[in-house]
Amino acid sequence: MFSRVAMITVPIFLCGLFASSAMGQPETHNSNQPTAAEIVKRMKHALEPGVPSVRVMTLRVNGAQGSAVQWKLAQARAPVNASNWILTVMVLPSSWGEGIALLDEDTPSSTSAVEYIYLPAVKRVRRFTWLQAWEPFFGSDFSYQDFSFLRLGAHPKLKGIQIHNGTKCYSLEEAFINNPYYSNVATFVATATGLPVERDYYDLTGKLYKTERYEQIVTIQNVPTITRIVMTDVQMDTSSEIDVTSVKYDKEAPAKLFDPSKLPNAAADKFWESAM
Repeated sequence: MFSRVAMITVPIFLCGLFASSAMGQPETHNSNQPTAAEIVKRMKHALEPGVPSVRVMTLRVNGAQGSAVQWKLAQARAPVNASNWILTVMVLPSSWGEGIALLDEDTPSSTSAVEYIYLPAVKRVRRFTWLQAWEPFFGSDFSYQDFSFLRLGAHPKLKGIQIHNGTKCYSLEEAFINNPYYSNVATFVATATGLPVERDYYDLTGKLYKTERYEQIVTIQNVPTITRIVMTDVQMDTSSEIDVTSVKYDKEAPAKLFDPSKLPNAAADKFWESAM
């Protein structure tokens, strides 16, 4: 795990804060604070560094009475032909999921990513609509969108600074427009790293729907990287977890892998052997 890569745990407990912050109350705004738009831009950059990379992940879907299903995924990210791409392939289980490939394209002028999926069972490459991208990822608590580029709500508002889960954070609120599942999201962004600590999603009636927690931040090749994400459906009392077991920055996948027409062969490409 993370062989030949230096890892430094990012400190999350901060001292010397005012009592009001320690109790989780927002600090008063001052002129030196960044704007909500600036915080959002930094968070997106921190989550999506502009360098090619490859990573291996384990997705665990927790079931009833302690049971669980676990899948192994590999993912490559790279800029190709004026677009940014994320390719996610399912490595295990081989019984039904091997060969599944999810491809996301993001261009500077777009308002949403374009997503494609290849399903070996039907031997077809399918393009998702914007609404379909928010559907559950193979029955897990994550959506297909969660494996794509970060998409934020409209008109982000900075609520203040507070301690959240032991970390000094900017507290943001964003509204989702015409989203089939969410009305708004509350986001807590670490002031030190710009990385999110938690995102709380509210349903169309305004009730808390899902909580996404970003955990186990380590520095890999000088890049602070989140290596564990837990998504909890608080209404259904279920959860799913993503554990990143390996990350290699500045490792570029072949451009052919980011071609939607080549998705049927993407998961079997020999490139993934060097990522494992």
